[in-house]
Amino acid sequence: MQKLLFHIPPPLEGIPLALWFAPQKKGVFNEKFPSNFFENEIERVSAPAARAIVLPNNFLAVTAEAERYIKMHADEGERLGIPVFIFSLGDFTDHLRFDPRVNVFTFSAYKSRMAPNGIVMPTLTEDNGEGGIIFRLKGEKPLVSFCGMGGFPSPKKWLVYYLKVGTFLLLSMAVPLARAKIVGVYWRRAAMRACVRTSLVDTLFITRRTFSGSRKTIELDPETARREYLESIRDSDFVIAPKGDGNYSNRFLKALALGRFPILIDTDCVLPFENKIDYSKVIVRVPMNGVKNTPRYVRNFYDPLSPEEFAARQKLAREIFEKYLRQDSFFRAFFEAQPRQN
Repeated sequence: MQKLLFHIPPPLEGIPLALWFAPQKKGVFNEKFPSNFFENEIERVSAPAARAIVLPNNFLAVTAEAERYIKMHADEGERLGIPVFIFSLGDFTDHLRFDPRVNVFTFSAYKSRMAPNGIVMPTLTEDNGEGGIIFRLKGEKPLVSFCGMGGFPSPKKWLVYYLKVGTFLLLSMAVPLARAKIVGVYWRRAAMRACVRTSLVDTLFITRRTFSGSRKTIELDPETARREYLESIRDSDFVIAPKGDGNYSNRFLKALALGRFPILIDTDCVLPFENKIDYSKVIVRVPMNGVKNTPRYVRNFYDPLSPEEFAARQKLAREIFEKYLRQDSFFRAFFEAQPRQN
């Protein structure tokens, strides 16, 4: 495979590096990362010989120093006629605005106010279906799962949660899309509540009081948490996968990687490659105002499928992840589709 020619200048000191330019830290649910695209599939060259300029920092704020650094490279890209790409990968970076001449990779975005130069990309997650997926047979009723944080460990944290939720619910009376900013635990709990109150679906729910993705906050043995998390996905048909703190979900990707169908509560979401991927074939998209009807949306997806079609959709979910949503595949597909400008 011919490597792509990129210019990656020295980073701006004092600003964290983006994931691919810093040592990658393993987590509870990520023991093995995909191939590092920026190490293995590009060749670093000078700017005049490059197809693109990629700045290696992760910009979590817009400081005067960051603006000068970005402007310097945007000027260079404009002079050479090549695109410039930067990273702004955080839960709460969706409001940041950068030089309009650069393209901004981000995890979290809201469709109604996404910047024109924003590019939503998938998070860095282990490919747990790399060795092959286990196909589920279609039964009388679909099985919906969730394993993760669905509560809080103390009355104080519950109080903070209810105050935040109440604030956004009140605000949404004047600005309906404000509901999209409500924290992910709210949407998880709402979707689970809808599912347990009906006979339309079977459920497999394991709720934690703390965030299990960090060894600092996990409430049980990490190996047990990892096993139960992955088993809950493999042993189900559909996986509740709304936003977290940011407007994106790592669980969404895990489900697709394992050939399962994520249930996305559409909190004004933007998904990677929406212009390429027909997500309607592999996810259940539930409007945030319709979360109480989550089981009906699941059945609307599930019921029309024959057993053969159900298996084919599982295979398609896996293929979409492998081709477009695993991070090395995403970058490969994205940059290969970019027109050469120099």
